[in-house]
Amino acid sequence: MLEKTVFVQELRDGMQVDAPFVVEVADLKEKRDGGKYIQLTVSDRTGRGACKVWGTPDYAGQIEEFYRAIAVGEVYRIWGYAKVYNGSCEVNVNDGIACFEAPLLSAEFDPSLFVYAPVDCADIRQRLGRMIAKIEDPDIQSLVVRVIDDTPGFLEAPAAKHHHHAYMGGLAEHTLETAEIALSLAATICRAEMDTDVLLAGSLLHDVGKAACFRRKGFSFVALPDYTLVGHTALGAAALLRHADGVDPSRFAHILHILMAHHGQYGEIQPRTPEAWTVHFADNASATLRAACDDAADLAPGEGRQGARTGKAVYRF
Repeated sequence: MLEKTVFVQELRDGMQVDAPFVVEVADLKEKRDGGKYIQLTVSDRTGRGACKVWGTPDYAGQIEEFYRAIAVGEVYRIWGYAKVYNGSCEVNVNDGIACFEAPLLSAEFDPSLFVYAPVDCADIRQRLGRMIAKIEDPDIQSLVVRVIDDTPGFLEAPAAKHHHHAYMGGLAEHTLETAEIALSLAATICRAEMDTDVLLAGSLLHDVGKAACFRRKGFSFVALPDYTLVGHTALGAAALLRHADGVDPSRFAHILHILMAHHGQYGEIQPRTPEAWTVHFADNASATLRAACDDAADLAPGEGRQGARTGKAVYRF
């Protein structure tokens, strides 16, 4: 069995790499000369990294075949070398392309070495419970509990494929952050007079549809077609509508509006109320700051680079 001797956070420029990693994302890309290569996101318990599979001239016509054979979520032998590109260390694979003919047997590996989950799920669950308890209207509080309880994977799923909270437990963590930020914003604005019960319910349920967009596979989660074909907002609205009974119609409609409008100016539905704008700003703050923090996490003082998650330049003083 191939031993796990190298971890993502240990990769350094010029390092020879020959170790198992989880393949979380696989994309077929085109080179400038018209050829193909495979762009991978690989992971283990220490985090995520980039891997580019170039192959060799002997495999030039088989790149797409290798790409289609890759099973996302499974463990593969990554055999290549590490190189810094645009400020980030990534693995490049040439001869090692043959290792992608089949995944390694996941049952032979200790899951604790491969599952990237920086979230304390038990703590997040307790803090979500305390946040829900702040809702004073028993009908609205019951609505939130029923929707979450009726959503498989809510506490385990990631919040996104790449950009923010893209790890096990990320959806619950992002939900908690959004609720905490929204409540803080509402308390900061003078004479806001917001409906905090509706605000909390909307923030706690704004991304509930994302749980239906991911499926556990191997040591990771993979996005389902519904992620792009339907969208998490529509799926979340459908989940919310199943539990409308017993809630004041006007306040329920307001919660639904918050869910539908949480993408702000980028969504089909624009926020029309202070509560909806507050959840949008809180959602965006949680997502953007998580991405920025993760992009800058391993920078040394005086270093900068183009952030893979934010898509923006990041720097550490």
